[in-house]
Amino acid sequence: MRYYLNGKQAQLIDKYTQDVIGIPGIVLMERAALKLAERIDEACKKIKGFDRKRDKILAVAESGNNGGDAVAAARLLKCMGYDTYVYEINGISKKSVSYNIQTGIALHNSVTFIGQEEKTENALYELFSTCRVVIDGIFGVGLSRDVSGVHKEVIDALNRASADKDILVVGCDIPSGICSDTGRILGAAVKCDITVTFGYIKYGMLVGEGRAYSGQIFNEDIGLYRNASLSGMADVLSAEDSPYLYYEDEESDIAGHIPVKRPDQNKGGGGKVLIVAGSEDIYGALYMCAESCFRCGCGLVKVVSHIRNRDLLMDKLPEAMMLTYDNESSEDEFDKKYKDAIGWADVILAGPGLGCTERTGHLMDMLIQNCRGGQSIVFDADALNIISASDTEAVFTVLRNRLGYEHVIITPHMGEMLRLLKGSMSMDELKMNMAEAATGFAQKHGIICILKDARTAVACTGKLGSKIPVYLNTSGNAGMAKGGSGDVLAGIVAGIIARNTEDEKTDYEMCCAAVHIHGRAGDSARDEKGMDNMLARDIIDNISIIK
Repeated sequence: MRYYLNGKQAQLIDKYTQDVIGIPGIVLMERAALKLAERIDEACKKIKGFDRKRDKILAVAESGNNGGDAVAAARLLKCMGYDTYVYEINGISKKSVSYNIQTGIALHNSVTFIGQEEKTENALYELFSTCRVVIDGIFGVGLSRDVSGVHKEVIDALNRASADKDILVVGCDIPSGICSDTGRILGAAVKCDITVTFGYIKYGMLVGEGRAYSGQIFNEDIGLYRNASLSGMADVLSAEDSPYLYYEDEESDIAGHIPVKRPDQNKGGGGKVLIVAGSEDIYGALYMCAESCFRCGCGLVKVVSHIRNRDLLMDKLPEAMMLTYDNESSEDEFDKKYKDAIGWADVILAGPGLGCTERTGHLMDMLIQNCRGGQSIVFDADALNIISASDTEAVFTVLRNRLGYEHVIITPHMGEMLRLLKGSMSMDELKMNMAEAATGFAQKHGIICILKDARTAVACTGKLGSKIPVYLNTSGNAGMAKGGSGDVLAGIVAGIIARNTEDEKTDYEMCCAAVHIHGRAGDSARDEKGMDNMLARDIIDNISIIK
């Protein structure tokens, strides 16, 4: 299991490792510096024409522990034969004990220190322009104020030089100026090509601007405390103010979350999914979510849609059953069949391409009034728009009473979430507070919320002591930001939950596995087709990755 910590959580783990485990801080710093130096050595070997004696490596350091890591790395690289220097900003009068120790060791190893006199931004630009590699050791995870003064000048000059020249910028633990809690730029931030982080990837490196500014992330083990269980980790972090504990399963753990089919299992034992999707004008969504269900191992799929979509689905996916309506058909006759179909299903998925009309509103009303205990319902796309235009609290209260807690799953993108929140947040606030919005909504209504953005967060109603667990999915890529990708995810969610006929797992576990599988299938599609060329249906073709 991977944990993504904010700044205070990272500091608590560091303190716990020193005070309780007993590993001195200077030992942790040496381990971090060694990992940083090894990654830089590895990167330099890949730079065409790099000459250890000619090309300069410069560590840009302020006087805290982050600077100490960078200074120690410069010394280790010097010992490997590299031409290394340290530029001390000296913008903060107080120097940490570990930093002073590392500067003393570096001086004894003939590392050259520069920058005792104040430099203009142009002079800094010229300094950085002479370097082939720059190590960012200015600020660490504890930064909470906006960067200004000499530090902003240094960062601006470094970013300008790295944009103009062929300079490899390597971040130490987190890019300086990125908020470890939100991913926001605090006044100015170093744009890194590589960030070597220690023990835990920081949450701010995965979201917002921090994602782009971190570049390629390498997470290195230096012996910091780690607990394999969420509850154990929550106990250690209980003194920290943030209520959230972000985590993600390792790839090797995902298979354990997916129920295994029995050798004697029939098609009904693989789960039955009813999909209420598509409209007179929109047809692709129902096909993509229906095929995704099947590709996840679901046994039976029945689609409720406008009759105009019948021939398309029968041609593209003859395995699916259909119940159709048209503008002229008897509503009473259709309603009876629809009610029977609702009762037949283990899992119901509603919304993709459905449209928001009087007829689809009626379909949603019937679904809400006729679902039963033992079922799970996934609401996506237009189903969410229909719910947000109604008495949202009343809808979820009815569903919670019928199905119980955490058997309704919503899969909104940011715009749909804003509508569900009915103006209580702006888009900027929502992006900065994904966990607060998703968990608050999930806990208020007793549901599971899969909130989709560049990263996808899965929130439930549970709590571990003082912490709320939030699953943060990091699989997937920008090529998935195309029409139909959300329909595929909705189908995967429904299909995976439908496999859970023996109730071996919780719907929440199934949802976490589903978003991971969706992202990994997207990554495989990117590798196969390319970031720009891939389509949503290429994601479906790669769902076999769960084997």
